[in-house]
Amino acid sequence: MKLVMTLLVRDEEDILEHNIRFHLNSGVDYIYAIDNGSADATTDILKKYSSLGVLKYRSIQEHSYKQDEWVSSMAKKASEDKADAIIHCDADEFWYASGSNLKGSVFRELQDVLYVPVINYLPPDIHKQLKKNLFENFTYMVANPWPYPSKFDELVSSDLLLYSYPKKIITNSRFTKIGYGNDTVLSDSKIESSISKTIKIHHFPIRNYDHFLRKVINGGSAYQNNPIENPYLGWHWKNWYKIYLSGKLEDEYIKISREKYISKLVGDYVIKKVEVPTRIAHS
Repeated sequence: MKLVMTLLVRDEEDILEHNIRFHLNSGVDYIYAIDNGSADATTDILKKYSSLGVLKYRSIQEHSYKQDEWVSSMAKKASEDKADAIIHCDADEFWYASGSNLKGSVFRELQDVLYVPVINYLPPDIHKQLKKNLFENFTYMVANPWPYPSKFDELVSSDLLLYSYPKKIITNSRFTKIGYGNDTVLSDSKIESSISKTIKIHHFPIRNYDHFLRKVINGGSAYQNNPIENPYLGWHWKNWYKIYLSGKLEDEYIKISREKYISKLVGDYVIKKVEVPTRIAHS
């Protein structure tokens, strides 16, 4: 059985190689990637693994937000190349299977679509010295996320990582139309789906303030270049970009890292101290 992964990346040099190594060591057979105009060493990392014969990538210089279109194109290519199942991954996601490797869990549980829960990690405090091992900088995970607000005007960008994230998808390879966020399949046919009992996504979306600043500029400008009518799509990037333009993004990062609120959040069991799983930390 062939397990293939898609990756859409931009300026992810600090975490990308960890991601590739971890998933290849967990049973992923091949990776299709799109580099969306990276300005750091992301392209060099993709070239390295392409030369090893385990990854194929192409570059798109257009800085607009067309995740659904680009991920669907990779899914179609994977299907044409005889993939049996496809994981739709981001560079900051580590799809961790407890008790077995990822490939074994996928093919035991997958019907048409397998939904996988997401665990968010809070970023390190802005004033702390960062450790050389990327994952040693993460101390807190969101153990019991808050329900996602039902009304748009209730959304608070600095609370984003505390909300319950939509579950991401692993698909049977006959499904090649993927929606925004890698959390929906677009299909007219009946879909047999379930929620994974053994796989969790360990998610490290913000690694330090410089990384946050770069992501906000990239993400916010991409949405500006490709306006989307649905206000919920990318609402946090749009809001953070406005905050960046107002000169207050550092204050927003401090709120997200929650240094002043850790004791309260731990007391409410929203977050807890963690150690990153060994297989991820040493990827």
